[in-house]
Amino acid sequence: MNSIQRFFRKYFLSTMGLLLLFLSINIFLALTVLIVSYKSSSAPELPVARLAERITESNGVICADPQVKKILTENHCWAMLLDDNGTVLWEEGMPKPLPRSYTATEIAKFSRWYLQEYPVYVWEHPLGLFVTAYPKGSMQKYNFSMDSRYLSSCLLGIFMILSANLLFMLLLFWKNTHNVEKAIGPILTGISALAKGKTVSLEEKGELAEISVEVNRTAKMLQSKDASRAQWISGVSHDIRTPLSVILGYAGSMEDDSSLSSDIRDQAAIIRMQGEKLRQLISDLNLASRLEYAMQPLKKTFINPVELVRQCISDFFNNGLDPKYGLELDIRNVADSPPIEGDHSLLTRMLDNLIGNSIRHNPEGCQILVSVTAEKENCRITVADTGRGADAALLKKLNHMESIAITQNDKGEIIHGNGLKLVKQIVKAHGGKISFSQNLPQGMTVTVELPL
Repeated sequence: MNSIQRFFRKYFLSTMGLLLLFLSINIFLALTVLIVSYKSSSAPELPVARLAERITESNGVICADPQVKKILTENHCWAMLLDDNGTVLWEEGMPKPLPRSYTATEIAKFSRWYLQEYPVYVWEHPLGLFVTAYPKGSMQKYNFSMDSRYLSSCLLGIFMILSANLLFMLLLFWKNTHNVEKAIGPILTGISALAKGKTVSLEEKGELAEISVEVNRTAKMLQSKDASRAQWISGVSHDIRTPLSVILGYAGSMEDDSSLSSDIRDQAAIIRMQGEKLRQLISDLNLASRLEYAMQPLKKTFINPVELVRQCISDFFNNGLDPKYGLELDIRNVADSPPIEGDHSLLTRMLDNLIGNSIRHNPEGCQILVSVTAEKENCRITVADTGRGADAALLKKLNHMESIAITQNDKGEIIHGNGLKLVKQIVKAHGGKISFSQNLPQGMTVTVELPL
């Protein structure tokens, strides 16, 4: 699953989450309304059973607890007690217009609904039937009856309808997400390819054709700018070579001319060294540009990594390595190293830049250890020095940046530039990985992993 598919899956899941949140909020609001309405009811339910218990008979006289009258008065209600013949034996607050005797038919009617618009509730009493009534209009009474099979069928039907609606809604959301992904997916892929410097050509049709046209136009503009920049770098590099060769030639001649004073010869040596740095910088810049725009074809061959590293170290010694730098090779952990497939000249340039980087940035001298180890699928080449190293912020920047930019210290001196950028490009071109870390107790370690 690529990043675009993950994006639309998150979009679909977030939509479902919003739907569930919407339903949950509505259920919560409905319950809140029911609870608030219940608590704000102006006609609370009377404790009919307890009131009936407080009405007793003693020596043929019916009397009620004083608490009964208090509860009925507070709730603006009245009550009566009927015997088995429907005659009122006891009453409290009963309106005068109401009759004091009721037939069985009248009792059956008001026990279910109303007694002359008074909502009433009844409770069985040892002396007959206890009746309590609320004020007119304070309560609504309904009586429902339904066949059990009909009720079961209705509930099942309602559940199936709700389930079908929910499933249909999910299918609509999924179809809509799929259509959006189908329309936007190529555009997002094209933008991702643009960010990586790749060629982009989208079909200019559909609902989002205008966006595809703009992406294609941007891609062509970027390609044109990249080509112009690459040609400019190549042209400048070519134009500088001739005057730079003249400068190096004359500076070398002046440095070797014994008839000149030592000061002038020293100055000529400085000019020559700086000119060589400039030539190396131009070479790195041109090669980095060619690698960046895929104009440098890789001439891959099978290479023994131990022999490659040994040859690079030998070249440093043959070119007159300053005695203040110690350069060692560690191949103890490699018995018969499998070959790696790569461009010999580019990998040599990579090692030269890594070792040269340790030398250039530690003018006071340091020890440099180059080690080669082989694992199951990778060959690991490590260049570690005991120099000044780099702080944690710089190491984090070197490890996380796709390409290394030129960095300077507080004095404006270049710390890392095209050298490390070129190294990272060479490693990437060979399908490898590179990491930067501190070399304890002091120094810097660069680890390159290349596939075997």
